[in-house]
Amino acid sequence: MGNGMRIVLVEDETIIAEYLKTILELSGNEVKVLFNGDLDFSTYLIKNKPDLVFLDINLESAKTGVDLAKDCEQLSIPFIYLTSYSDPLTISEAMKYDSIAYILKPFTEEEVFKTLEIAKIKMAKIAPKYLLVKDGYESIRLKFDQILWLKADNIYTEIKTDTKKILQRVPLSEMMHSLPEDQFFRVHRSFIINTNKVERVGADHIEIAGEHIPLSRSRKVEILEKLSFS
Repeated sequence: MGNGMRIVLVEDETIIAEYLKTILELSGNEVKVLFNGDLDFSTYLIKNKPDLVFLDINLESAKTGVDLAKDCEQLSIPFIYLTSYSDPLTISEAMKYDSIAYILKPFTEEEVFKTLEIAKIKMAKIAPKYLLVKDGYESIRLKFDQILWLKADNIYTEIKTDTKKILQRVPLSEMMHSLPEDQFFRVHRSFIINTNKVERVGADHIEIAGEHIPLSRSRKVEILEKLSFS
């Protein structure tokens, strides 16, 4: 994640949104602002891959911040609620989904920084086990353990699982950033493999599920060390 995070801020009050964006950018974060919730939020999250989302609970749009929180939770993306209400009814509604923090309006720069540090600590303890993908018209969490390999197909990436292939409009090089380094390895310019699925290493290929995946000579020593193959 580095020092800065990719943050999506959903806030319909322009002054508050710009003020919070400025504070968050002071910490080296990249911030994208949405001024309402009237969009396919799941698709937006999958495309932009934020590390953290700030949600105004009471948006003046068809969808509330709580509605958007559901999308975040389904995609395992941590979020922080923004609200000017502290009444039990509002809090009870918001608690349907597990935010990692709340910020009450009006807020100070110091309060935002403290909340951000708490969020980072909590997020560091959460190990992602899913890849966010589009499968047809659905947004799904594909478990890392389900993936056999990923193959480059021009600007697309083909993800191979035990049961099917899923095509994503994301380049392979960008997809690599969403995968855990201890489990996935790029064995060829066109292939990333799940090292837990390797059955055999040949002279110029990796064997997974009975299929041969090309292996670059420059990567062979490293993959053998990683797999502890002799």
